[in-house]
Amino acid sequence: MVFCPNCGAENADSAKFCKQCGHALSANRPIKDNYVSTGIDPSARANDNNFSSQVSNNSNSKSDNKNLIIICLTIVICAILIAGALVMFSNNNANGNDGTDILSDSASLNGSQVNDDNSVETQTQASSLEILGGSFSTGSSASDKTYCTVYVGSEHAGEKVKISVLYSNDGYALNQGKIVSKTVSSDGYVKVASANPLDYYPDDAYITLYDNDGNIVDTQEVYLSTSSGKQTF
Repeated sequence: MVFCPNCGAENADSAKFCKQCGHALSANRPIKDNYVSTGIDPSARANDNNFSSQVSNNSNSKSDNKNLIIICLTIVICAILIAGALVMFSNNNANGNDGTDILSDSASLNGSQVNDDNSVETQTQASSLEILGGSFSTGSSASDKTYCTVYVGSEHAGEKVKISVLYSNDGYALNQGKIVSKTVSSDGYVKVASANPLDYYPDDAYITLYDNDGNIVDTQEVYLSTSSGKQTF
């Protein structure tokens, strides 16, 4: 059996012309020889373009798929690079800014203030209220009042404070140690006298200093000699 090279119709081996289209079959060959020589499926029509078109389409389809894969990979890589750049930019803004945060932290540690133009203005912090020293004075007899003068510093001049001084002798209290309100003098002193004579010279005085709101800011115990005159601490 041979196929017509013109229309692909099947014909007997002995046929000289195609029974369908009349094409001369003088060069007809057996099916196997025809397939091996031409590479064309014997069942395919010799003049049918579908076969060659199918081969061409398959080749084009593979090429298009390859190009599509390359394009998709390129888009993914670009998206990853852009996302990484955005993350780095965001971290830099959060951590660094323009150095203002670092300047602000440094200024705060040094008691300074950063202005809008990033200039640093040094601020003087008010010192805490505390007992820095002082003295006690007693009269010529135990029946006189005892005076206590406490130095807190001239920077507190004019401030309102409260103070109590509890006197004792040989472990016995000589007064009630009442809290009284005072104003710090211009030279930084707080002066307070015992409400009444103490009857005995005190050998111990316990000072409690309060702010104007009644919060204890400092205390100090002073041991005294049981005699008249001025004693400093």
